[in-house]
Amino acid sequence: MIKVLALSKSFPLSLEKLMLLVRKIHRVGLFLILLLLLLSTPTWAATPPERTILTFELLQERIKSPLPSDGVYMIDLRQLVIDLTNDNADFRDQFYQQLQTQINRSKIPLGIDLSESLIQGEFTASRVGLRSPLYAPALSPLLTPTEQEQLQRDDRFLTELTEQDSPITIFRGPIKLVHTRFTGTVNFANTFFLHRLEAPFATFVQEGNWSHTRFGRLADLTEATFKQDVNFCNTTFFAKAGFNQTHFQGVANFTGATFEAKASFSGAEFKRLANFTRIEWLQDVNFSQANWRDRLLMSKSLFAHSLILTDVTLEKSTTFRESQFQEPVLLRGVSLLDQVDFSNARFAPDAYLDVAGLTFDSDQAKIFGDAGQIGRVLYIPMLQGNEDVLRNLVRNFREQEQIADANRLEYTTQRLRREQLASRILGGRGDDRSHSYWVNDALHWVALGFLLLLSEYGTSFWLVFGVGCCAIAYFGFLFWLLDRWRRRFPQPILPTYLETVCMLGSYALLTFTGVIAIFRSGEQPWLTLLCLGGILVPIPLMLLWRLYQQGRYHDLIDVTYFVEDGSLRQLRLLIGRLPVVPRFPFFRDRYMPILWDRRWNWLNYYDFSLNNLLKFGFNDIRLRDEHLPGIITTLVWYQWGLGILYLALLLWTLSRTIPGLNLLIYLK
Repeated sequence: MIKVLALSKSFPLSLEKLMLLVRKIHRVGLFLILLLLLLSTPTWAATPPERTILTFELLQERIKSPLPSDGVYMIDLRQLVIDLTNDNADFRDQFYQQLQTQINRSKIPLGIDLSESLIQGEFTASRVGLRSPLYAPALSPLLTPTEQEQLQRDDRFLTELTEQDSPITIFRGPIKLVHTRFTGTVNFANTFFLHRLEAPFATFVQEGNWSHTRFGRLADLTEATFKQDVNFCNTTFFAKAGFNQTHFQGVANFTGATFEAKASFSGAEFKRLANFTRIEWLQDVNFSQANWRDRLLMSKSLFAHSLILTDVTLEKSTTFRESQFQEPVLLRGVSLLDQVDFSNARFAPDAYLDVAGLTFDSDQAKIFGDAGQIGRVLYIPMLQGNEDVLRNLVRNFREQEQIADANRLEYTTQRLRREQLASRILGGRGDDRSHSYWVNDALHWVALGFLLLLSEYGTSFWLVFGVGCCAIAYFGFLFWLLDRWRRRFPQPILPTYLETVCMLGSYALLTFTGVIAIFRSGEQPWLTLLCLGGILVPIPLMLLWRLYQQGRYHDLIDVTYFVEDGSLRQLRLLIGRLPVVPRFPFFRDRYMPILWDRRWNWLNYYDFSLNNLLKFGFNDIRLRDEHLPGIITTLVWYQWGLGILYLALLLWTLSRTIPGLNLLIYLK
């Protein structure tokens, strides 16, 4: 009882302490939450710095006491409100006069730091910088020999200013415009920045004129905002130009500009027309993740190095007409909502358009280019993940009736599929598929290999023609050899000297014609010849060797093996007939032995080879069915079987390359 009373007396005291502890924890928690909120507040939501209104006295004080920064003295005009409007004309004139006087008198380069300042009214660079003619005798004596040499490095700039007979504005020191806001127009025309320009996060409310301006060092305009039109016409960037995540809300005009170093517009946004016509990009240019909401003009431009357009959005039409590309153009992951035109563009041998991951995001999305050329410069590294890209590109060119380009992309698709099959086959036991699937992939890979090497998957008629020309010449020569060169002993059965010369010469000519066609039209001509040799050489040569090894001593040895239909001489389609004369006596009576004693007899063997391969010829020539070595019959049937496959390949290729027939087959 005593213990209970004691516990009851102490319990209220413990409860009070517990409540006090809870209050303390609550206060600490609120403090931590407020601290986290303050730390997590984004920079754009931070309170803008307090700016001081620039007076004439403060201006004189700042001008007379420049501050060192990165090895250069800067006139400190940061976090100020600078009123250059017409209502404050007296101060505006004093502002320009005092700055220009100090810069012109200084023997060392002076920079200007306007970071985080608000500049009201029009800002004219020519009233601030050093004014000097550009020709050597009249250059300002303040300029060092190095600076004078840098000024005269641009021949085009010298020519333009000489013709205009006007001085230029020179800034010897750096210009800092970090977070600076210009409420009026900005005029930096005909200006030469010998030092760097730093203007990240700067805001230009009205139009900006940067035409005929030269940037000798870094020009950094990262995340700057141009709310109205901006003019960079005929501007030259000698060093790196940074426009990353820059917002161009008005027309962006870079016509005739030159970028001698790397340029980066990564993440930039163009809300209105972006004009990049007649620009020389002499180093890599990066437009990755940029967004064009209006038209983009890049016509008649030179891209000496890579053009990076990965993951960009093109909402309106884009044109690269008459542009030159020396290195690859990366169009990976591009979102295309309107047409892109590469008409009359020129591509160096090492240049191509990498369109992996490109998407057609509207019915108006199209790619235009020169027929027969644009399909060859489109590049996709792998099939997986790009099936829709290839399908859309094929449909794009078929709708434009550019059959050659559509076929080229079909060939690319199957070539990538063969590579995919090869990787799966060689994967071995990393693959969980059954043995039958592996065999099916292997057979598919072999069939694709033949189609790609012998016809580029039915897209190259001249490649098929070259293959057929070589095959006809080869088998024609073999049939002549078997028929005319039989034995030397005891009684020789040999062709005449003239016939031998004609046959060897014609065989060489036909084979050379076929090889030339293969090398001119095939993408891998040596592999094509190797594949063709694997089909034509081993089995026929083995049969030929066996025939001459065992010799020929059969009945009718001195009579030709080939007979012709003596009833008609005309062009014939011989698809339905077989290469051996049937046994029916009355049918056999129509066929007579070919004429050995004629000088043109060697043409009969090419005629027979043509009949056997293409099922088409000038006369119906067949094998006789009496006293005929089985090896010769086997060789003829071998060519006849190859002819069925070749004829199917030829007709399939013609159906894909003849425009009218192709449209009937493929358009849905």
